Amino acid sequence: MIMRYYIVFAFLATLSNCSIPPNFKRCFRKDPNFKKCYSEAAQFGTTQLTKAYEALGTPNLEPLHIPFLTVRDKGGVFSVDQIFKNCNLSGLTTLKFDQIELDLEKKSLIADGVIPKVEFKCQYELNGKVLLLPIKGEGDSNVTLINFHANYRTSYEEVVKNNKTYFKTVKSELDSSAERWYFQFDNLFNGNKELGDNINLVMNDNWKEIADELQPEYNEIVRQILEGIFEKIWSKTSLDEFLD
Repeated sequence: MIMRYYIVFAFLATLSNCSIPPNFKRCFRKDPNFKKCYSEAAQFGTTQLTKAYEALGTPNLEPLHIPFLTVRDKGGVFSVDQIFKNCNLSGLTTLKFDQIELDLEKKSLIADGVIPKVEFKCQYELNGKVLLLPIKGEGDSNVTLINFHANYRTSYEEVVKNNKTYFKTVKSELDSSAERWYFQFDNLFNGNKELGDNINLVMNDNWKEIADELQPEYNEIVRQILEGIFEKIWSKTSLDEFLD
């Protein structure tokens, strides 16, 4: 399988230095309650990302715009070449953390939480087979995930630039699942409503089998979003500015 993602990364946990807008809570690493502070700051900060922050280079997360991505046919029940353009991903700022912890000694970050509803709206092109039935078309699409649970883990190192210390990602991993998936692809088969309605019905009746195959691709999209935004922030904000 070949996957190419062209993503405008956007996700934020918490930020805390003088260049950050004052509506973000600041935490200090010498604070004995640092972990609690960070968790609270992350939850509140996530809700603030409904607009862009120019100083950080972060766009509006509601929605997050993804210009283009492709997923090539890998066989299975959803054996389809997929091209998506002008995508809008909504729901990220409604994330509720079950856990978020920045461990300064272990140089790791863990974020675990649930988004009640994720909507992925794109202009699509599909060509292939779903459950051995042909599927082909282009138009508007909506893939909706209910109770999307994500567990993100990253390790980082400290690098020195211009006498300042910065975080840099070494490795990141993500596991995710959803309680339910819904699919809607308009204008399938050049607008043949009967065929299009039938394929959409088949997909939604068999969402679990299809979701199991698509999950790795969605994991990779979210992982890239998370890693990309942390790298963007960490490359601009030194450790001293971030936590002192």
